[in-house]
Amino acid sequence: MPSFYVQTASNRNYTFDIDKAEITIGRELKNDLILDDPRVSRYHAVARKTQEGVTFRDLESGNGVSINGQRIAPNVDLQLADNDQIKLGSCTLTFQNVDPLRTQFTPDSFREVLQKTPNELLVTSALSSFTSPENVPALIYRQELEKKERILRLFYDLSHKLSSIFSLDEIYQQAFEILFSATPVSRCFIYRKNEQGEFEQVAARVRDKGDTGNTLPISQTVFAKVAGERVSILLEDAQRSGPEFSSKSIVANHVQSVMAAPIIGPRGLLGIIYADRYDVLDSFDADDLDLLNAISVQTGIAINTVINYERLQKQAQARSSFERFLPRQVVDQILHSPEGVRLGGVRQKVTSLFADIRSFTTLSETSTPELIVNLLNQYFSMVSEIIFKHGGTLDKYIGDGLMALFGAPYAGELDAIKAVRAAVEMQRAMLGFNERLRAENLPPIEIGIGINTGQAIVGYIGSETRLDYTAIGDTINTASRLEGIAQPGQIVISENTMQALDEGFTLRPLGTEKLKGKNVNLRIAEVVWQ
Repeated sequence: MPSFYVQTASNRNYTFDIDKAEITIGRELKNDLILDDPRVSRYHAVARKTQEGVTFRDLESGNGVSINGQRIAPNVDLQLADNDQIKLGSCTLTFQNVDPLRTQFTPDSFREVLQKTPNELLVTSALSSFTSPENVPALIYRQELEKKERILRLFYDLSHKLSSIFSLDEIYQQAFEILFSATPVSRCFIYRKNEQGEFEQVAARVRDKGDTGNTLPISQTVFAKVAGERVSILLEDAQRSGPEFSSKSIVANHVQSVMAAPIIGPRGLLGIIYADRYDVLDSFDADDLDLLNAISVQTGIAINTVINYERLQKQAQARSSFERFLPRQVVDQILHSPEGVRLGGVRQKVTSLFADIRSFTTLSETSTPELIVNLLNQYFSMVSEIIFKHGGTLDKYIGDGLMALFGAPYAGELDAIKAVRAAVEMQRAMLGFNERLRAENLPPIEIGIGINTGQAIVGYIGSETRLDYTAIGDTINTASRLEGIAQPGQIVISENTMQALDEGFTLRPLGTEKLKGKNVNLRIAEVVWQ
């Protein structure tokens, strides 16, 4: 937002934001910017926002207006440039067109007291100024030992408190508690780097006012230095510099002392802790910066722990959801390389299994919806576990039926064998399942199963917003047709599946069958499982 840095004859300096389309300036109380100066007219000038910037006009004032030492003509709009000096009576208005929270850092902006990197926390010492140990006064030794002991105790206390915290808000509050109790900080802000690489204020506290959810102005000049160079800094007496160099936020808030430190994690900069002080009699010192460094180090460790914890939680939730339908290999592939999940598929050999409850329509007509849902949930839970046990992929539930794949995503020589073994176990499991249904006064059910082996297109099918891992092709259609002709309690397999089995299965030939959509008869057989 453009603004004027106002300097008056009484040394009352402040910043005035040009936050409206038109700002009137003069001695009269009805003006937006009131200048209490007898040489300023009641309605002296006006500033207007345009698409090109801000213009300034002298409203035929008695003493006129000078910009950069040159008097301007009345009733003429003049385009203002950054840092233009506007003289009205004994008042000076410095126009600032740049975003005041993004001013460039210059050495003249503040008097830099100290600069450190986080790893210098326990390295730097006042002892380094002495050439030999015997020249060090006992008081210096004692002060340095007390300083190191204080920092180490802070490390211990903070790490102890943060070790069991998995909430970012609680981490921020712990950092505030220590900073406000151990240093003369007036305001403190914590910024985090978001996924877009931008810094967002995530927490702020003002002494004697508590937490604030508002975004408060801070010195972005300091912010830019800490973020860009990964150093912690301590600055003081910011207002002693001229207005042409001062950061607006420093001047506007009467800040006397500033310190800031980077929050660094294993993968780089996580955020920044910024603190400032108003009281001219109580500024920050080197020990305060060491404390801030200690807090930023522990905060970085804690934030990284929470980030990893949340990532593991999300992965666990995703894995739990995916593993209801997909084998572990597919789930691992998705979680490891989510960018690899895209539309399309590959042609490969698979064995497809379809299973369906017989006479389900009649059962639905004679039973309540609650009973049907309860029965289906129990049935699907049981058979899904069997499919997973034998390395199959649960493709989908189809009403009271299901489709499973063996050999997807990774094909193997035993895929057909695994599919038939799963089918046999499913049929045998139905015996015990029906006993439990009878004990619950639920009607028993029977299933028919069809299995076929052959080439299919396997992969992610659907749209960019909704994908299904599935298989399509004649092999899948044939398996569905075989399930359609299977009798209750029967497992019907195709000739291709027969040829892939070993001698461990007992087969009963069923001759040939003309399946719907097929031009030739297909030789089929029943797997004897009882």
